[in-house]
Amino acid sequence: MKWSWMICAAAVLSASIVGAAERSPLNKEWRGKVAELGQPAADEIVLTVAGDAIWLDKFSDSKDARLQALFEVMRAGDISFINFEMVTANSGYPTIKEIAKSDPSIVKEFVWAGTDVVSLANNHMMDFGSSGLETTRRTLDDAGIKHSGAGVNLAEAFRPTVVERKGLKMALVSVMVSPTLTIGTGAGENSPGVAWVRGTSVRKPDGTTVIAPWESDLKAMEEAIRAARKQADLVAVSLHIHWGGLDVVDPDGKQVVARAAVDAGADIILGHGPHVINGIEFYKSKPILYSIGNFACQFKPEAYTFFPDTLKIVQRLSSDPKLFESMIVRMVLSPKGEFRRMELLPVELTPDGIPHFVTGDKADAILAKVKTLSDPLGTKVNRNGWYSVVDLPLVP
Repeated sequence: MKWSWMICAAAVLSASIVGAAERSPLNKEWRGKVAELGQPAADEIVLTVAGDAIWLDKFSDSKDARLQALFEVMRAGDISFINFEMVTANSGYPTIKEIAKSDPSIVKEFVWAGTDVVSLANNHMMDFGSSGLETTRRTLDDAGIKHSGAGVNLAEAFRPTVVERKGLKMALVSVMVSPTLTIGTGAGENSPGVAWVRGTSVRKPDGTTVIAPWESDLKAMEEAIRAARKQADLVAVSLHIHWGGLDVVDPDGKQVVARAAVDAGADIILGHGPHVINGIEFYKSKPILYSIGNFACQFKPEAYTFFPDTLKIVQRLSSDPKLFESMIVRMVLSPKGEFRRMELLPVELTPDGIPHFVTGDKADAILAKVKTLSDPLGTKVNRNGWYSVVDLPLVP
């Protein structure tokens, strides 16, 4: 870094040089590890995706080399995606008990992190009603961060946003997938909220009952994807999934929705919502990331003093080790948007919900879990040093 070089160049004593090196946020070890990632050709596009971000604190001042390495990778990508799972508001009152809110100034951290596009289709986007949604969208617009998944009505919520890099246009359609979501969070024909696919109980011929998606909601999602297909070379669909077991891929619920999105024209499914990592499936040669895990998970217990029931949930979440295991998915694309490489970079969150890269036993456990969850879906995940690489299917 330029700052470190200037310090070292000005130093006379070797002790001063050592001290400057120790203060450098990204040390030699992590510079080397970042350099081990697959290097794209000049005309290739790097897409980096992260999961759920409930982000309250300033990370940019951190001297943790593992954290700085993570954000260097995010910034180095051509297109960087995060699920923006909170509302930014500095006034007003919550509409529900289970709130996730941050001050609008936090968006400056997303800019520092190199964030290009975010999903707003999640269960917290209406925590402060329409005014909170409006503040969030305006703050992101002012920062130059593209977004999709929420709007003044259902049509706007389903409308894709488009990011262009190196001549490649990527459209993002963002959808909340939940059988329990209600009007107020989900948008209506004339009411604000998020794009959504709901579910209902269905009895099968053998007498068993499953939760299946609403046909009308699936059609609305499919129409949005087909519209995005006309605007872009690559269509990404963000699915915020609250459906069934956290790390289970149920064939009647979330898998139906994800595959329907691919059938409609999606090139990649960016899944998140359960706050834990899940497996990876290739359907018709298109990757479905069922859950990327948490990116930042910062619930402040003092914010829930007047919501004791919610405080119990926050305390339970804060003690669940699975919620602190995550990953960054880094992909190299051809100029036409074809997938040429997919890397899984292991991430651990601190007790305060702050992300950083990880190695050693913790990395082994995270990457082994992704492999175990992906194997039944027919996807091979192989170790490559401190991270893993996903076997891509041969495209006819």
